[in-house]
Amino acid sequence: MIPSVSRQIAFVQYDDQSSSMTVQYHTGFKASYTNINPDDYRLILSSVNRYDSLMRLTETRYMEGQSPIK
Repeated sequence: MIPSVSRQIAFVQYDDQSSSMTVQYHTGFKASYTNINPDDYRLILSSVNRYDSLMRLTETRYMEGQSPIK
């Protein structure tokens, strides 16, 4: 789990069993993404700017036609 990614995002959690990632916003909204590569999640963990790394990953998911599960 990555706590406090930004002012908007409370935390990001990855489940390696299901290869899914959950983004929890401070507003209470949750977005879930499936088929997330573990290396992509590790990249967010090691990034200096976790928010930008997360946004790049989720934008890629949208461009591929996969919307988050609400």
